[in-house]
Amino acid sequence: MKKSKSKTPKIIVPDGTETTDATSPSTKREEAQAAPDDAGAEAGTHKAGEESADALREKVEQLTEHLARAKADYRNLQRRTANETASAVRYANAELMKSLLTVLDDFERALSAAEADADPKALMEGVRLVYANLKRALEDAGLQRIDALHRPFDPTQHEALMQQPTSEHPPNTVIEEVTKGYRLHERVLRPAKVIVSRPPDASPPNGNGRKHSPPEEAAEVQE
Repeated sequence: MKKSKSKTPKIIVPDGTETTDATSPSTKREEAQAAPDDAGAEAGTHKAGEESADALREKVEQLTEHLARAKADYRNLQRRTANETASAVRYANAELMKSLLTVLDDFERALSAAEADADPKALMEGVRLVYANLKRALEDAGLQRIDALHRPFDPTQHEALMQQPTSEHPPNTVIEEVTKGYRLHERVLRPAKVIVSRPPDASPPNGNGRKHSPPEEAAEVQE
């Protein structure tokens, strides 16, 4: 008895050749069932990617809007700060000017009194009053006089105009105040212009081994 041989089905492809399809029907069914699942997964991934891109675009738009708003706020702050600074500088002396108005009034009254009455004592009294009021107004604003006379010379507060040889004072001592010096709080506004002492024999010897003759009582020092 002859055994029946299983025949492998043959498939004719479009070019007319025959080929053997070794894939079993069950395998084909599994592949056919898996194909829709793969397509669905791919579609889901594509949709998720689109949603993620939309979210990123929205986030970028929000950040761009916030950045533009922050830039505008910063420009407004700069403009407001500049205006406030300019105003503060412009009116920094307002209180001082207000206090000096009283001194101006005193000057006007003193001049009127001098015109109406030629008494020199009354005029002098008016000048003293004006001086006292002016001094008080400046001191209230922080002005202080620099004490210089009979003090050691300090180049940060004094400006030496001359050196005068003397044995009555220690060397480098302020022996005369030509112009008063003032400071505003801790800052020197104007150094005191002074004459400073030096020993009578402080002149260096000349080329002949003899000392220079002292200057005419005082040697001028460059400012």
